Amino acid sequence: MKIPFALIKPFMLLYLVTIITFPRVIITAKISNDLISEICRKTRNRILCSKLLKSNRRAHKASSLLQLGKISMDLSKSSAQETKNMIIKLHLRTRSDHRKLKERYKSCLTNYESAIHNLKLSNNYYKSGDFAKAGRYTAAALKETTSCEQNFAESAPADLQEENRKMECLCSVVLVICNSLSGRGFCQLLAD
Repeated sequence: MKIPFALIKPFMLLYLVTIITFPRVIITAKISNDLISEICRKTRNRILCSKLLKSNRRAHKASSLLQLGKISMDLSKSSAQETKNMIIKLHLRTRSDHRKLKERYKSCLTNYESAIHNLKLSNNYYKSGDFAKAGRYTAAALKETTSCEQNFAESAPADLQEENRKMECLCSVVLVICNSLSGRGFCQLLAD
């Protein structure tokens, strides 16, 4: 029994499209996984870095260092804003007779407002291609998260510690990428 060519033609076309398209999907996924692994190896907390970036759909699909940097910058800004909102809630829930705790939250709030400002500046420099300045402002934002945690003599509340770690991790990703794109060292960015 002969099958008419008109019936075979759509299947051949579908087969060709699949062959041409499918390898690109595999290659892109491999590139983004390799890129994420390479960047996360250079951060302070590579396990958290991998978890945060590989669970983010946009980061998982990133096909270049520049693209992953932009995505990481967006994630850092979002994380800073979420943490700021959490600190506001913690501050409002704290009873007025817990004066020291309220002061610590207020100080952390100032830190995160400054971090958000620095990340906005960093984002502008990143978009313009000045990766060294983007790295400097990201390092300044990173220092603010450290200052927030240091406001708590013994230890910050667990949820604030977790958000600080997430923010520190995302900022370190941006720093590593800015370092790679500008050719400057991570320590030099922190020193500037």
